[in-house]
Amino acid sequence: MKKKLLIVLLVLFTTMALFNAWTLQQVTVLFVEEVRTGDYVIAVDHLPLTDYDKISWFNDNKQMLQSHYAISMEDFEKITIMEVVDGVKSVNSRWVDDYYCFNSIDSDYRCVDKNLQVNIARAQDSTLIFYIHSIGGIYVQGVDGSMQKSNYEYYFDDLNDRLGESLNRWLFR
Repeated sequence: MKKKLLIVLLVLFTTMALFNAWTLQQVTVLFVEEVRTGDYVIAVDHLPLTDYDKISWFNDNKQMLQSHYAISMEDFEKITIMEVVDGVKSVNSRWVDDYYCFNSIDSDYRCVDKNLQVNIARAQDSTLIFYIHSIGGIYVQGVDGSMQKSNYEYYFDDLNDRLGESLNRWLFR
């Protein structure tokens, strides 16, 4: 009995340690591209696991994104954040249709998996709408910084259409 309890506690401790290591790891921005005026694609090496932490990462790094990558935080229309799962790929890769390739990078290694994590859209009243793709939800951030989770009862009804529309908008221009 004590041995089973010890094993369960060990597994729980290991899980918590790995979770903490993942969330404390610095997120690295690999590529940024302005697809169209006001529309940006950002590729990062990983994002935090929770919806709240993904939104917090974006809010905490607005100044860095503006100063290092010239993303105007006052008037962007849409930002898509992709997570690079299996590293950067060559444009000559076998499965190039499964990748998003950054045209502004002058290298053969400029493609990443189409692993959408977050879409951020600016509404007409300057509120930000966060669409979390990993079974998350829709969050609305007011101009004052207040956050409200939207009713996403029908979130998955048109998910394929929304994903296809956002990818087609950039890939088939």
